[in-house]
Parts: sequence; structure tokens; C-alpha cells
Amino acid sequence: MADRPPGHWATVADLDASSVVDFRYSPRRHRRAKVVAVLGAAALLAAYAALFDEPWWQAPLRFGWIGAVVALVLNWQLRRQPRLPLRLTDETLHLTGPNGTGLSIDWVNMTSAQVRGRLDPRLVVTPRDPEQTRPPMRPGQWSTPGRGPYELVVRLNWMTPGPDTLRRELARRLPAT
Repeated sequence: MADRPPGHWATVADLDASSVVDFRYSPRRHRRAKVVAVLGAAALLAAYAALFDEPWWQAPLRFGWIGAVVALVLNWQLRRQPRLPLRLTDETLHLTGPNGTGLSIDWVNMTSAQVRGRLDPRLVVTPRDPEQTRPPMRPGQWSTPGRGPYELVVRLNWMTPGPDTLRRELARRLPAT
């Protein structure tokens, strides 16, 4: 091993690494997010009860319907969106669509593919020619309200490996424009 200045770490590149990268749902990350949400809600509930001098159980009765409406709307919106797992190969991005259907888009057929957001990361993909995807996309087939007819949005919450890895892989695989 070569001598290097203090504070520099050796990096070893795995030359035999596969060029296929799979991104999948991580139950461990999901459980961790649930625990953080419950602890945060408990802290807010305690602060509300102390600030307004009310019993703790009155706040969920008063504001619980808001959470139920938000959960129903989110569930309705997410039904039509593509889901994890994702697979990146040298030639293609493979998505899992609604009802478990698959969609493959070649890298040369992408107008854009970006990971947006930090707290709620999403992969936003726009194919150049929707007829060249496998299977061919129909207008509005997987898009959500307020988006273009062929724009795909994949929620990346609780994904392993993380969104930063996906950003690096997209930068490496997308053709330079």
C-alpha cells in the first residue's frame, strides 16, 4: 500500500462490479420513519396540552380528522404512480408501475430523469418518445394531476440504497445533452 498523507483514505474501485443497480423498498427505513413520526406527534401533543391547559386526549379528537383526510388524499394520489423497485442497467431504466406492471425506458429515450426533494424524494422521468417505451405509454396513464401527460413520478421514500446513490447513477448513465 502506498504511503499517503494523514487524513487521506484509500479508495478501492471494484472493477468487476455489476452495472445493474436495484433500488427497493426498505422496511427498516419505513419503521424508523414511523417511530420518528410517532415521537414527533407525541411531543406536539404534549406541547399543545401544556400550552392550552387541556387534557392530552382532546387534541386528537379535535384535529384527528385532518390527518384522516390527508391520509385518504395521499393514498388516492399514490395509487396511479409508479413504485419501487427500480432497476438501472447500462441500456435501460426499469420501473414498476401501478398493479405491478413493468415499464422500461432506454436511456437514449429520456428527456430528463431527476431526483427532486430531500425530505420527500421523488424520481421524475420524462420520456422523449412515449411510443418507444416498453410497453408504449398512453397519455395520462401513470401521470398525476398537475403533471404532463407522460411525466412519471416515483416516490423514493424508504428506498435502499438511498436517493444520493440514485442521483449518482443517473448522472453516470444519462447521455450528455
